[in-house]
Amino acid sequence: MRPIRHTLQFAALLLCGFVSMALAQSPGPLNGQIFGSGNKALVVVLHGDVSKGGPASYHYDIAKRIAQQNRGVTTFALVRPGYTGQGGQKSRGSNNGRRDHYTSRNNKLVAQTIQNLAKATGNTKVIGIGHSGGAAQLGAIAGMYPGLMDSVILVSCPCNLTEWRSKRGKSPWRSSKSPHAFLKRVAPGTRILAVVGTRDTNTFPKLSQDYVAAAKRRGLPAAYVPVNGASHGFNRLQRTVEQLAKKEIAN
Repeated sequence: MRPIRHTLQFAALLLCGFVSMALAQSPGPLNGQIFGSGNKALVVVLHGDVSKGGPASYHYDIAKRIAQQNRGVTTFALVRPGYTGQGGQKSRGSNNGRRDHYTSRNNKLVAQTIQNLAKATGNTKVIGIGHSGGAAQLGAIAGMYPGLMDSVILVSCPCNLTEWRSKRGKSPWRSSKSPHAFLKRVAPGTRILAVVGTRDTNTFPKLSQDYVAAAKRRGLPAAYVPVNGASHGFNRLQRTVEQLAKKEIAN
């Protein structure tokens, strides 16, 4: 048993650590907002490209709700590289005008932030949730940094960037890293859940279906989760994502 004096010292250090985190909201390198506390699990939520402009802040709500719904869980609404979130929080890096920005450098910044958050909060279980462009980044990161996350919930994912751009009649994104290209490097046992609206005409359901099928062929525990009648927007998908997050936290 640890002596009482050492226990009190450890508790004081831990408290100071959480106070520092509350002030900084992130151990870096990217900014965002922390909700809840505890080491049952760390849930990191990434927004999409917000291509119409404005702050990247819609994902704060689900991060807050997951923390409220799951005791002992720390959640983090991550502001992706080059974006500005709630209250003027700006993350380092560039989003290249919100185009072709799922790059190795930006993915590294996201991965470093997740790793630092896990260490700072004492979490060994890490769950990543990404919507649209955020899903593309998390999907690639799962392979580029195997073992970083235990589960990834990819919402409205353009999981094959070449096919996605082609289907939309757009020019290729040559600097961005596609999740399908890194699937072979995803750590065994990593759980992959692909959520998509059946009426999504942006990141078409087939992209998620094909990605999950390829993951299953690799022996990964993967599931395709269609949301009937939903389109690309996050609002109609959020409830399903919250339910899946709750299951992954308890798993």
